[in-house]
Amino acid sequence: MKLRNVYQTLRYKVDCELKNKKRKSALSKLKNEILAYYKQVPANKEIEESVNYLKLYPLKTFCAPFTLAYKWEDVEVLVDSTNGLLYVMHQDKRLYFIRSYNARTVKYCYSGLLTEQDKQSPHCYLGKGFTVTEKDVLLDVGSAEGIFSLTHIEKLKQVILFERDPQWVEALEATFAPWSEKVTIVRKYVSDCDDEENVTIDSFLSDKPYHPTFIKVDVEGAEQQVLNGMQETLKLSNLKLALCTYHQPNDFKNFTGYLTEKGFNWTASNGVMIFLNELENVHAPYFRKGLIRAKK
Repeated sequence: MKLRNVYQTLRYKVDCELKNKKRKSALSKLKNEILAYYKQVPANKEIEESVNYLKLYPLKTFCAPFTLAYKWEDVEVLVDSTNGLLYVMHQDKRLYFIRSYNARTVKYCYSGLLTEQDKQSPHCYLGKGFTVTEKDVLLDVGSAEGIFSLTHIEKLKQVILFERDPQWVEALEATFAPWSEKVTIVRKYVSDCDDEENVTIDSFLSDKPYHPTFIKVDVEGAEQQVLNGMQETLKLSNLKLALCTYHQPNDFKNFTGYLTEKGFNWTASNGVMIFLNELENVHAPYFRKGLIRAKK
């Protein structure tokens, strides 16, 4: 039995190495494809800056110098002896991760999260004139590990975290235990329908004594369904909306037009990015705007 376990562990490591080699090869091929494309096609300033970076460094989601400041090897991972969960110290607060993550995965993940929220990042939720205040009630739609809410937890008046994955719910409960009096975890997907697994923003808020003032939407391509399910909420005044626009090729164009019609003023985040989750679906012009910050 022990020999079998050793064999399975070795087989898993070999499989992971093969997958990593294949992905590195695919990324290298895609990089050359992008550089060849922009030798022939004019690029705006943001794309040109990313292409120039790409000439010197390997392809990654953010092709920009700010990424060089974040090194996953420097992340310290700790283990909570009371629950067995791994965590990192984020601004003197514990940020927990799911049980299926090992220490190396946590290092990669946390480094990536910090990179995403760098002030120069196309994925940064906040910007000039678009911040979190002491009066804000935050709806964190697609919270996952909850780093955005945790960063601002002392300042926020109230936080509602939407997360369906039971593993992440467990991690969120551990992370936000010190602030349980002002944090609610909703164990459903946010969408345009209401059933056992889904909830719309409008229906969720229908019996609540508060109105949200800040909504962050990052739901892996389901952003339009979330918007469809918050028609009444979008009518509220003094509402800030950080909405990801990189999951689908036309999201930026569609969502800016949509929110303009709803009476929002919006600005785009800095720079551009490449959505590399599914390499086979990455096509010209390759780069996308990361998100929009809208308010009224």
